[in-house]
Amino acid sequence: MIELKHIYKSYDKNLVLDDLSLKFAEREMVCLIGEMGSGKSTILRCLAGLVKPDAGEIIFTSGIKPRIGMIFQHFNLFSNLNVLHNLTLAPMRVLGLSAKEAERIALEHLESVGLAHKKDLFPSELSIGQQQRVAMARSLVMNPQVLLLDEPLSALDPIATGEVMNVLRKLKKEITLIMSTHKLNAATELADKIVFLDKGKVCEEGTSEEIFVSPRKEETRRFLSYMKDLHYTIESPLFDRPELNSCIEQYCNRFGLGSQAFRFVELAVEESLNLVPLENGAKLLLSKVENEVRMSLDITVNDMGISYIDEKSCRDDLSLNLLQGICDILEERIKGNKRILHMELNQERLLLK
Repeated sequence: MIELKHIYKSYDKNLVLDDLSLKFAEREMVCLIGEMGSGKSTILRCLAGLVKPDAGEIIFTSGIKPRIGMIFQHFNLFSNLNVLHNLTLAPMRVLGLSAKEAERIALEHLESVGLAHKKDLFPSELSIGQQQRVAMARSLVMNPQVLLLDEPLSALDPIATGEVMNVLRKLKKEITLIMSTHKLNAATELADKIVFLDKGKVCEEGTSEEIFVSPRKEETRRFLSYMKDLHYTIESPLFDRPELNSCIEQYCNRFGLGSQAFRFVELAVEESLNLVPLENGAKLLLSKVENEVRMSLDITVNDMGISYIDEKSCRDDLSLNLLQGICDILEERIKGNKRILHMELNQERLLLK
C-alpha cells in the first residue's frame, strides 16, 4: 500500500533518517520501536506530509495517495472548543459537510470510543486518557484509510492505557495503523509487524515473536535488554526530581502497575537517595523481574569507604528505618571503586492498585 524507498532526512546537519526503506501493507498494524532519536516520529511525519524527505521516494502502490490521519503525542485538541466542536470543525471546513451531518458522524465516532456522553465538555475537563480517545475520534471523522499514532500510550495510567488499547483493537480490523511506541507489551499484543529502528535505519523487522523472543541483531538484543530496566543518571544534588519521578511513573505504567505501586517505588527511590552522597553523582537502576511482580533498585555511587546502611554511619536514620520496612532485601555491594545500595522491594506493596 505504502512504500518508503531510500529516505534521507536531516535536521540542522543531524541525520535522522539514513537510507531508510520500509513497506506498509493494507490493513496491517505496524509498530515502530527504538530509542529516542531513532527516527520513529520523523517517519510518521513524512508519511503524513508534514515533513518532506531530503531524498528518496514515498510510493503509494495503488497510484493514489490514501487518506491519512495522524494522532500526535500531545493530542493537539483545541482547548477553546468543546469535544463535539473539536470533531466537527474539520469535516465542515475541509470536507464541506453540513453542521448536522458533521455532528452525526462526530457522535458516531465518539460513541465508538465510549465518549458520546462527554460531547459538551472541554479538553481541560477530561482525563488524559479521555483526551487521547477524543483525539482518535477526531482523526476518524475524516474517514482515514491509514492512521498514524505517535506514542499514543505515553503518560497514560493503566486504566487509560486499557481504554485506548480497546479502541486500537477495534481499529486494527478496519484500517492500516502505524504506531510509534515504547510500550513493548502493547506492541506484542497489537502489531502484525514490528520495526526496530536504530540510528535512522531499519535494523530489524518481523513479528513480535521474531523481534522479542528471537531477535537476530545484537543491536535489537541490546535495546530490548535496556528497555526492561530504567536507567537514570544523577549528576548532582540539584538533579531534576520531577523528571526522575516521571520516568519512574512511565516505567511502572509499562508493566501495568497501579498508582499505589508507583508511589511506593517513588518513596523507595527518594529515601534511598537520602542515604548516599550525590555530590559526585549517582546511577539509578530499576529492574522488574520478567513474568513476576518483583522489582529491584540499585543506587551506585563512588565508594568512600563508608557504609550507608550501617546505623552508626548512615546519613539519615529515618530514611534507613523506612527502607528497612519497605524492602525485603536491603544490602550493600562493592564493585571496584563503586558502592552499590541494592534493594528488593516488598512484593505485596507492588501488587497494590
